[in-house]
Amino acid sequence: MEKNSILGLSKKLETKKQEDREQIEEQTLNELKEHAKNLRDGLSGELGTTKTAISDNLSEITGLINTLKVDTTELSGKTRTALIDDLGKIEQASEKNRQSALASMRWGWLRYSLPALLICATFLIANWGLMQFQASRLASIQGQISQAQQSLSRLPQGVQFRQDEAGESYLIYDTKPEHFQTTSGAWVSKLRKP
Repeated sequence: MEKNSILGLSKKLETKKQEDREQIEEQTLNELKEHAKNLRDGLSGELGTTKTAISDNLSEITGLINTLKVDTTELSGKTRTALIDDLGKIEQASEKNRQSALASMRWGWLRYSLPALLICATFLIANWGLMQFQASRLASIQGQISQAQQSLSRLPQGVQFRQDEAGESYLIYDTKPEHFQTTSGAWVSKLRKP
């Protein structure tokens, strides 16, 4: 193999690796942007729904409290006390509901962000796996290249290895070698000392 073709192959592999990495990063970024938008929309919708529900319930309770305060002047002592106790329980339950709603909103983002985080982790693991695969392929090709270079460097002085466009391989000698056949039937070229 020519040294230039080895360098060309190495550059092509490096360029392909860089293009693949950029494409994976671009796809990951687009997916993350889409999930962030979905997360924002989901949280905004849930917050709006919760806010509306709390506001409606608070308006209803306030209206009932105002009605009860007006009507309590006409009620007897026992009924008034029972209504005041009930009113206190309603206010406590309302406060508990408000605290629950706040806690739900505080942790509600997790429901929307967990799938996005899992997808992000999947993309990162896939990217890492692809890079490991490409690194192992590059190392294998690099090993083959160095083995070929070592084989070429072991050729005796005055002998060169060449390939033509058709892929035929040739050994080129500086001086004419002597050819003879061994007893086992193999052909041998004896090189003259320079």
